[in-house]
Amino acid sequence: MEHTNDAIDRNALGSALSRNWVATVAVIWCGQAASVFATCAASFAALWYITESTASPLWLSFASAAALLPVALLSPFGGVTADRFKRKRIMIIADGAAGALSLAFALIIFADQTSISLMLLILAARASAQAFHSPAFSALMPSLVPERHLVRINSMDQAVTSLSSIAGPALGILLYNLVGLGGVMVLDAACAAFACLCLGIAQVPPQAASTAAPSTVLGDLREGVAIIMRDTGLRNLMLLVMTTMLLFMPASSLTPLMTYQHFGGDGWQASIVEATFGVGLLAGSALMAVWGGGKRRAAVLVVSGIALGAAIAGCGLLAPSMFPAFAALMGVAAAAMGCFNAPLLPIMQTRAPASALGRVMGILLTGSTLVAPVGLVVSGVLAEQVGISTWFVMCGALTVACCAAGLASKSIRSLDDGK
Repeated sequence: MEHTNDAIDRNALGSALSRNWVATVAVIWCGQAASVFATCAASFAALWYITESTASPLWLSFASAAALLPVALLSPFGGVTADRFKRKRIMIIADGAAGALSLAFALIIFADQTSISLMLLILAARASAQAFHSPAFSALMPSLVPERHLVRINSMDQAVTSLSSIAGPALGILLYNLVGLGGVMVLDAACAAFACLCLGIAQVPPQAASTAAPSTVLGDLREGVAIIMRDTGLRNLMLLVMTTMLLFMPASSLTPLMTYQHFGGDGWQASIVEATFGVGLLAGSALMAVWGGGKRRAAVLVVSGIALGAAIAGCGLLAPSMFPAFAALMGVAAAAMGCFNAPLLPIMQTRAPASALGRVMGILLTGSTLVAPVGLVVSGVLAEQVGISTWFVMCGALTVACCAAGLASKSIRSLDDGK
């Protein structure tokens, strides 16, 4: 992100930016990156603790639900909060609450009073904090950077997530073996405190106050839904993204089964696929960060979705002896997913009214989170009936068809015209 002319730099909402806006974004971003990385390490260490302690798929399922459901259920309310109160303050409170929970859990572990049930409660509470943090962060970003850099910033955030998913578990298990679960939780708390410090010293532009009459929380939620429903392009784009996630997320979850059942692979080969996927996602995010996505963001999104579906379908057409090609195609699919995700938030951030950004982001987060478990259940049933390789072909073909329909949709294409 080069800083061009301080006098004319304006944020994505049209307001003038300060001379040091690049430094402000860098400070906030560094704090958030450290927090994401530590949280990924702590989450993996917690899951490994549950695995060692119970060896129970049921308890692992409960842990996944504890980390997922609060985000899905509470994000709309987090969006309302982000529109009603100062977003920077909400992020500090959410990061601080998550860090305090990790520190409290570390003290409980050091006192030898931990239990699996308590761990699930902590995971759910931390996820609840995330449900308020994410909409506030997404709604704050357009006020910090020029519109031309929104795709790059979101790509950098995605790259951090990709790196965390690759290196976070390794760090988590290393620290778990060296200092135990309590030590990992202390690291998570320290990084959350660092994120709060970075937010505290960052100077953000004043938040635009809503001119609407005061209303109830449910009234605010209804208004957020109404904003999306009135905007045909925005509504259809959200439906397209949710459908793509419904089809793709199970594919990424069932790749170990594909490796084992279709290609006759072992755990080592399954880990190669996971690593290739992470590298591909990082490569796609890096490409978007460097390129910026151009002016046709909606077109980039749907074309990337078509490439994603084609790669998934191609995986199902491979012979059992073609495992290297499978790993490569999963890397291509991940890179396409990186390009698919990057333009989404900038489109939403520039399309929705500034005073309702939090609500729109919260609704998007809820929708994209809820489709994951639904897709897993449906795909599990279908894969059992038709076979795992056939299911990959079906899933990929449906993704191609949905995204091709999106490319043909006049309302989605109009998102690139600002109409």
